[in-house]
Amino acid sequence: MMTAEYLPFDPNVAPKNRLPAGTVDCHFHVFEDPALYPYTENRSYTPSLAPWAAFQKMNDTIGADRAVLVHPSVYGHDHRTLYDTLRAHSDRLRAVGVLSMDTTEAEIEKLHQAGTRGTRVNILFAGGSQLADAETLAKRIKPFGWHIQFLVDVAAQPEIPAWAAKLGVPVVFDHFGHPSVPDVNNAGFKNMCALIKEGGAWAKLSGAYRVVDSADKWGAIAPFVEAMLNTRTDRLVWGTDWPHPNIPAPMPNDGDIADAVFKWLPDAELRQTILVKNPEILYDFPAFVKK
Repeated sequence: MMTAEYLPFDPNVAPKNRLPAGTVDCHFHVFEDPALYPYTENRSYTPSLAPWAAFQKMNDTIGADRAVLVHPSVYGHDHRTLYDTLRAHSDRLRAVGVLSMDTTEAEIEKLHQAGTRGTRVNILFAGGSQLADAETLAKRIKPFGWHIQFLVDVAAQPEIPAWAAKLGVPVVFDHFGHPSVPDVNNAGFKNMCALIKEGGAWAKLSGAYRVVDSADKWGAIAPFVEAMLNTRTDRLVWGTDWPHPNIPAPMPNDGDIADAVFKWLPDAELRQTILVKNPEILYDFPAFVKK
């Protein structure tokens, strides 16, 4: 097991803007008490506590009414946190799990009924599914209408988008494709954008600090945002990536992350598309009705 210095999330959230009603935060994790929800031995980091209550407070503050829980690698294939969180907050959540090659069809059905709508293939951190599993997993999830969510480095493996297009299920790329080369002209990022433009993939505007190393991360990521907006805006979603696990200092503030949306997406109709309408399609949310 490898662990590294781990930064806790910043609880002081004070955005200047409020996200539109019905916004879906399409990427967050929870890390509950490890005495109740133990971590897998095969993990790349050991997180600090980041419980649901803290996430809910943050999301309520920025104006996100709904969210997608992404099962983190530190739990391996143990979905107890996912089940318990979905059960308690089914009105505002969907989830992406992490299937193994041994996951039964009955378990996939159980995950689906709980609100899971995809499985994640994470080759950057220990504890997740691997690329070699993707073809088999795609066949198993296709009857449920799920997608495969990839945490990969498209710059290091520029062939992945073309390969993923042949899986026969929708595919979603995390964090701008997580390119290790912070240049929009790198082959892997361009290949991902081409696939999005063809309608063969979705991608998340999330985790800018995982792509660019700059004091002004929200400005430095702008060329990537622009390139993705020039593909198909009906294939893009957004997420905070809270609590921002396993990143170098400084820890980003979620108020700044929410405010960056208004710089990236200055048009209200575009914000409605990417923050509200697209997630409803991808994650099978009902149309939002303001209470």
